[in-house]
Amino acid sequence: MTVLLCLGLSVVYLWQTGLDVYGDLVLISGYALTPADLFGLRPRPPEIEGVPPIATLVTAQFLHGGWLHLLGNVVAILLAGILVERRAGGLRTLAVFLLSGVAGLAVEAAAAPGSTAPILGASAGAAGLMGGVLRLDPRGRIHIPWPGGGRPRLRAVPALPVIGVWLIAQVAGLAFAAGEPVAFLAHGTGFVVGALLAGGRPAAT
Repeated sequence: MTVLLCLGLSVVYLWQTGLDVYGDLVLISGYALTPADLFGLRPRPPEIEGVPPIATLVTAQFLHGGWLHLLGNVVAILLAGILVERRAGGLRTLAVFLLSGVAGLAVEAAAAPGSTAPILGASAGAAGLMGGVLRLDPRGRIHIPWPGGGRPRLRAVPALPVIGVWLIAQVAGLAFAAGEPVAFLAHGTGFVVGALLAGGRPAAT
């Protein structure tokens, strides 16, 4: 399921990059999350075609603003999602991702409810999977690319320090962001929701 999810995100992005400027604008307008639309603080322009605003809490997770944005999320999902899936199964892993994403995007939108700037990306869902790792298998190991022998190899490293570094980065971002810490709040919300929803069989300690 984790691999299929990453493939799905990648396919959607490839399709997105094939659109012309107008097509991309229509896609973002209709399927990314716009806080003012979600909270009914503006009449939705009639030329916007897409899903109801409440549904963009899900559809926005499958859109990305660039290949680096996509790559960062896909890597995080692969690293954390595989560990969660081993303990909780594929369907729960997908549910953790989606519901963590919904919660994170909702918090992000609530922090600036009148904003007309679209919000998109799978970061909150990826954070939810990290939260799931913390609950289910904090002593597990994840495989990351590691240089050596002239070519990168996969090396197993403890999951907990990786999650710790990520959490520190979120706290630092929240503390030092120039008045706009909303994205970090979304990540933190996704992390907490993922830890609560992961369920499954915690690893023996």
